[in-house]
Amino acid sequence: MIRVSDILLGSMDKYLVSHKLSYKQKKVVNKIISCFSVDSRSLIFKCSSKDCDYSEVRKQPCRDRHCNRCNNNKKLKWVKKIIQDFPPLPYYHVVFTLPSELQNLAICNPAVVYDIFFKSSFYVLNKFGADPKYFGGKIGFLGLLHTWGEKLNYHPHIHFMVLAGGIKNGSYKKLPYQNKFVFPVNAMSVVTMGKFIEMLKESYLEKELRFPGKLEDISSSQKFNNFLYLLSKKEWVVYSKKPFTQSEKTLEYISRYTHKVAISNSRIKSYKNGRISFEYKDYKKRDKKDVPIKGTVSFTDMEFVRRYLLHILPDGFRKIRYGGVFSSSQKAVAIGTIKETLKVELEKLTKSSIDLIDRIEKGLIVVCRKCSGELLPNKTFGLSGYI
Repeated sequence: MIRVSDILLGSMDKYLVSHKLSYKQKKVVNKIISCFSVDSRSLIFKCSSKDCDYSEVRKQPCRDRHCNRCNNNKKLKWVKKIIQDFPPLPYYHVVFTLPSELQNLAICNPAVVYDIFFKSSFYVLNKFGADPKYFGGKIGFLGLLHTWGEKLNYHPHIHFMVLAGGIKNGSYKKLPYQNKFVFPVNAMSVVTMGKFIEMLKESYLEKELRFPGKLEDISSSQKFNNFLYLLSKKEWVVYSKKPFTQSEKTLEYISRYTHKVAISNSRIKSYKNGRISFEYKDYKKRDKKDVPIKGTVSFTDMEFVRRYLLHILPDGFRKIRYGGVFSSSQKAVAIGTIKETLKVELEKLTKSSIDLIDRIEKGLIVVCRKCSGELLPNKTFGLSGYI
């Protein structure tokens, strides 16, 4: 199998001839290249069974959140926690997309722009949930930032898992549009645009934005206001579909990229003569079952590296966030109210969640090759720093 780490290792020297990496990019690239390599640290695993003396040495993962090779356990643990913490009810899948006109500004100011993107999206969901015209209560949701499209292009958007109900008058009530969408998307789009522009203007006035290179053209107050005016005339896409009947389906979709970035190794088909080919899904072309048709795209290793580096997140940036009644300050009370309101219904729905948790726990176990027991870490040796 060809891995992203293979491409980075084979292409980085050539890429650095004409490009510079930030400290963060260099750190991430070195970790991914070193993941499970001879330079990574090793760990002895021993069988936990008293009657088995089997042990083995395993190279350890880099554990960087951008690595698409070593974070499966982290993902499984996250999914398990979500299943345990949140009710197994229907959820909407909602997507907010950043207009392409903001891409250059976001690339140069990722922490600021992504944070505004999250906050404006949260504002919209909470506002529509609280509006008596649409619901008149409090809803719960979690959001996951993606910055890429199927072809590794820069395409910032946030996937939301929105509970198809909320807390109203002290009990759980279903949202009104159960067979359509969470709320009218055109109305959500307009409010998203207004709130985002308002917050972006505040960041500009607080001098939180950088304007390197061609962005200097919009750095003056008048030019920036003109830029904001043009943004107000663009389409702000908000996508929503009717909720999945099982929360696990929405969670399974969203969890695919919670603990890795941009592309899975299994999609890479070839890497030779300085060119990479990989598989992608064409969502504009679908078969009779409405499944996206797969295609193959190819470009140079330099272009692959350039695109991949766009998706490295700022240090400390939280790409998974919880809002509404799922926020840390409200979750305990809200979940308690939901459980009390839907006591009988939840008992029936919980069985499938328990089955999924059992499968996840089995996936977290390192199996002994001798007795099929569980291997547990015993001792670390050969510690070394990264390049």
